[in-house]
Amino acid sequence: MQRISQGNRRTPHFSKAVWFFAYTAILVLALETAWVTLRPDYRIINQSHSQYWANVSVSATRGSIMDRNGSALAVSVPTASFFIDPKSWETKNAHYLARYFGEDAARKFSRQQPGRFYWLKRNVKMDLAAEIKGMQLPGLYTKTEYVRNYPNGAMAFHLLGYCDIDGYGQAGVEHAWNHILFSPPRTRFMTRSGGGNMSDPMNGMESSSKGTSGSLKLTVNTKIQEIVEKNLIDAAEKAQAKWAAGICVNPRTGEVLAMASYPAADPNDRNSFRGENVRRNNAISRNYEPGSVFKPIMMSIAMEAGAANKNTSHFLCKGTIPYADKIIKCNNRKAHGSEDLMHVLMNSCNVGMSIMSRDVKREQAYGLLKQYGFGERSGIEMTGEEKGQIKPPEEWLGTVPANVFIGQGISVTALQEIMAISAIANGGALMKPYIVKEVTDHYGKTVHKGKPRIRAQVMSSETAAFIRSAMGMVVAEGGGQKAKSDKVPIAGKTGTAQVSERGRYQEGRYVGSFVGFWPVENPKYAMLISIGEPQGAYYGGVISAPVFKAIVEEIETKIPKEYSSEVSE
Repeated sequence: MQRISQGNRRTPHFSKAVWFFAYTAILVLALETAWVTLRPDYRIINQSHSQYWANVSVSATRGSIMDRNGSALAVSVPTASFFIDPKSWETKNAHYLARYFGEDAARKFSRQQPGRFYWLKRNVKMDLAAEIKGMQLPGLYTKTEYVRNYPNGAMAFHLLGYCDIDGYGQAGVEHAWNHILFSPPRTRFMTRSGGGNMSDPMNGMESSSKGTSGSLKLTVNTKIQEIVEKNLIDAAEKAQAKWAAGICVNPRTGEVLAMASYPAADPNDRNSFRGENVRRNNAISRNYEPGSVFKPIMMSIAMEAGAANKNTSHFLCKGTIPYADKIIKCNNRKAHGSEDLMHVLMNSCNVGMSIMSRDVKREQAYGLLKQYGFGERSGIEMTGEEKGQIKPPEEWLGTVPANVFIGQGISVTALQEIMAISAIANGGALMKPYIVKEVTDHYGKTVHKGKPRIRAQVMSSETAAFIRSAMGMVVAEGGGQKAKSDKVPIAGKTGTAQVSERGRYQEGRYVGSFVGFWPVENPKYAMLISIGEPQGAYYGGVISAPVFKAIVEEIETKIPKEYSSEVSE
């Protein structure tokens, strides 16, 4: 009993020793774990490098653009983009790169490069990408990106615009509506196994939030656009013109059905972009003096100001007339004799228009021109629109009033001109032009709808009816007979203006135009054709009127069903 009692007294010392050794072992293990974690073996570092890949920024899908009937004008299509990770790249394979990526790439990667990421080539077509992937080169990787594609090539280039390599709109509708169409680049987190195989642990899901790209439906009719553009370009090339513009609109609503500019480029081919003049949209971004296509507008202003009416017949043309310190001349100094208002327009009489200008106060003429929208942007949903230029009333000195009445001494855009003529066609209302019919967000919800909007009532219906009739006579019996068609009655006006540069008119440089609408009594289409600085013949009635006629007849022949449905009230 005593021995047992003595043994029990030694137990506490033994327990303390055991716990001391246990605590010491745990402490050693903890310190070793911390050491390995903070200062890992170089073999572990190499292994982690062979398995881990950082994030890669890639382009996202951009929203589509369609015409009024749902035909695709701009879409995003998948492509493959190739890059190299120098950590797993074998320099001995560099010669394989030459065939697909060029000699420079082969030379560059024949040496070990620092870092982890180098683009080789972006937006490679899928069939070629499959061939490249077939080489199975360690360290050469690919990611799917999206590139902007324009199914109709160069058609509507200036209207649509184009995007950069990252899918950001650079011009036209693409730029103006980039906030709707553009979805920011996404970040993909990639991993790589020890064998060098790439994988996406997120199964294609981006690290950023859901894209916000929407889509656009335009007011443009692809068929009309094709007809206008083809005929305009053919005429401009034949005339060896420096530039040309064509716009077709619905005069009742302000919808732009076609907008063409020459020279053009193919947004699918960046090599065709060379030259500033190629990227310029002459329909909205060029200011030029309109010439006699401006006379119907100034005649309506004179009628609204009470300076003339349809019964006025005291315009005596002797071919020339002194005005301030200069002489105003009709073409070839031809004397038209005593004329009424209709014949002033039919004969495109400069003398008659100059006489008319004397009875219109300059402040009143200026105010009415501003009401027509001249000297300011129309607000069409595109970038790059110019304002044109009108001198303030205090500068309407000497021959300025007469010059403005014959379409000189004022600069306009083709869009401003066609919208003013549309007011004559529709009964006197200046419509706001618009080119976007509908906008939907990425959920397919409609967030905007374009609709007709009257900017101003610029003339009475009586004045509009008279000018319409007079323009009909211009084509039937006057200077616009080359636009006369057996298929549909056309009303219009020719115009030829000398090019002004630095305040002086340039010898041998002209702009020939024809503006009009059809059918005369119930206009459903209005259109302007301007051909700038042609070589050889330059009169609008000679070079632009036949183009107008050809377009009208082709529209009438090729899209008869759309004739009544496309141009709704």
